[in-house]
Amino acid sequence: MEDQAAAFGRYISDAARAVGYDIDSPRGGARKALAEATGMSPSSVGRTLSGKSVPDRSVFRSLAAALELSTEDLLRVAGTLGGPAPAPPPERPLTITDAARRLGIREARNVAAFEVLVAALQRSEADGSDGSAQAV
Repeated sequence: MEDQAAAFGRYISDAARAVGYDIDSPRGGARKALAEATGMSPSSVGRTLSGKSVPDRSVFRSLAAALELSTEDLLRVAGTLGGPAPAPPPERPLTITDAARRLGIREARNVAAFEVLVAALQRSEADGSDGSAQAV
């Protein structure tokens, strides 16, 4: 039987991927972003994702918010609250604002500039143009 920390780690890892955290990247940016979003230390996030430990219950509310889960779901998976553990939410489309946040772009003016740039790139892709100058 799988131990509680390993089950919790698998659940949290699946939930993090479902909401767009690229926790498998060797660069570790998503793990750092998850740590910042939850108030956990990067090493605590790493131990949790690898199934080595269940974090202190004091971070469950912020962890649930970052992963778009309920605190009750996390308590169930951790074995603190009775009832069956729910399945992680299905992967949802990444919004431009979410992408900016996950890339570390947080200032409102920078997020707005990022949104304008992405919209221009999307229009360019839809038009089929590659952005290079055409000879006349």
